[in-house]
Amino acid sequence: MTTYDNRVSQEIAERLDIVDIVAETVKLSRKGNRYWGLCPFHAEKTPSFSVTPERNMFYCFGCHAGGDIFSFVMKRDGLNFREALEMLAARAGIKLVSTGGSREQEQSKKVIEVNQAAAEFYHQMLLSPPGGIVRKYLENRGIKQETVLAYKLGYAPDQWNRLEEYLLQKGFSQEYVKLSGLIKRNENRNSYYDLFRKRLMFPIFQYNGDILGFGGRVLDDTLPKYINTPETELYSKRQVLYGLYQARQAIRSTNEAVLLEGYMDCIKLQQAGINNCVASLGTALTREQARLLCRYTENVLILYDGDEAGQRETLRAIDILAQEALKVQVVTLPAGKDPDDFLEISGKEEFLQYIQNNKFSHIEFKINRYLKEEKTLNLETKVKIVDALKNAINNLKSPIEKDYYVKILAQKLLMEPNLIYRELQVVNKRQNPMDRNKTQISRDNIQYGNYSKDEKILAAMLKDEKTFAAIKGSLGLNFLARSEYKDIINIYDQLKGNQEERLVKLGEIMQQEGMAATYAKIIFLMEEMNVEEAKVNEFIHRVQALKMEARWQKIYQHINFLKVEGDFEHLLKFVLNLDSFLNETREGGI
Repeated sequence: MTTYDNRVSQEIAERLDIVDIVAETVKLSRKGNRYWGLCPFHAEKTPSFSVTPERNMFYCFGCHAGGDIFSFVMKRDGLNFREALEMLAARAGIKLVSTGGSREQEQSKKVIEVNQAAAEFYHQMLLSPPGGIVRKYLENRGIKQETVLAYKLGYAPDQWNRLEEYLLQKGFSQEYVKLSGLIKRNENRNSYYDLFRKRLMFPIFQYNGDILGFGGRVLDDTLPKYINTPETELYSKRQVLYGLYQARQAIRSTNEAVLLEGYMDCIKLQQAGINNCVASLGTALTREQARLLCRYTENVLILYDGDEAGQRETLRAIDILAQEALKVQVVTLPAGKDPDDFLEISGKEEFLQYIQNNKFSHIEFKINRYLKEEKTLNLETKVKIVDALKNAINNLKSPIEKDYYVKILAQKLLMEPNLIYRELQVVNKRQNPMDRNKTQISRDNIQYGNYSKDEKILAAMLKDEKTFAAIKGSLGLNFLARSEYKDIINIYDQLKGNQEERLVKLGEIMQQEGMAATYAKIIFLMEEMNVEEAKVNEFIHRVQALKMEARWQKIYQHINFLKVEGDFEHLLKFVLNLDSFLNETREGGI
């Protein structure tokens, strides 16, 4: 794994202005010393997204996303920290010197360059006279010229080593061409041949625009119908979603991804203006692909083929997506239809209307599916269906939702709801899929400046050294209610340097610990407030009074316990040692 000197991130932050980076995505308006705009991470009509250039940080008061310039790029583009750092370093003109993994990184870079050149070769072949048969095929499938260009569709000619010769002539070494998976070795002739021949070519883009591999489709009934780049160090089919590069902004803005099976489904729907579509490369959805979707949305609509195989895969995809805490809905197409066919037959408006009218929650889909599979609704069938659904219903967070689906299930199984509730109660406590490290967004909960007392005190302590010293001397550093606020103030206390240096270091640590948004909120509050607004002295006296009250309460409880359980000797001993007892309670805190 490639790592970089920690000083690099600080240098990048000093060279780049977060306002310039954010303005590429958000239309910002200046108000005072801040910039405001519509949040790119959730749908809103009133700007709640703010940027402070002084601290190079952002914060949304609606969805509570926040952090520094790296956090913004990571969330916007679905990158990890290393990828965001490398992208911003290039923008800042900083040459990265890695402390490990440089050979692997250089190798990946070269393979991507090979793929880019191969995509250009295939694309030009499609546009040239030999590609006429493919252009006709695409025209018959309803694919427009602008779509061909947008997806860089191509044609692999029916020749054994045309691509290999092209790439070698372009100066690529055979080693890197081989690593790309585009050529295969002929053991008998001790030579190589092109993997893709006489096929319509689909470049597979990573979310950042790099081409990782290819899919190739025959134009007749030859088998296999599709082949893909083999698994390489760079390309793993289970970790990529086709169309994500083109769809990622639409998925973010709608907060929903439409999940399809195949390349053509994805291309046709996006061409029709249904831009938030991705496909699982014609294979069963994987856990890695579900996690990739989590970077961009909270909601997934499954729109697989209407045949039996498509419906079986829908059941499997539901469970994988639910494990990642994604909200799942399902549309079942008429039997034998795939999204591409159905869109072509019905037209966009009717297609969208069908989706709207036939959209079911994943639990309703399962209920209907299980009922359809059973020939008779006897006792054994009812037990089987309830058993198959009880975990899915138990995993719902809302009691209202649980009650709703219990009643639907009871109605369809001709049972009393209380019998199903009894079955739910015997299920062991579920492992909550929402416990993963994902911020749940309440999209209508915009509360500007709705700061708690803890947050105001924490901001005052970070803003003013005298306030920090006064509170630490009087109350210590573990009095804050929320654990993350305790962590922030204790980490700050351990850092060396002046106030500004410590805040910079604290920001870096918060980024590493996944607490960038929490820290950003406090930083924004620091800029807004005067220390006097926190009413520090009043707060100290109040906390001290509460501590004293808690100590006396503890004493009273101990005395009452001795009245009931103790004897005179123990009671006398307690009174004689009251002073030491008070010291013990004082050290123990509240």
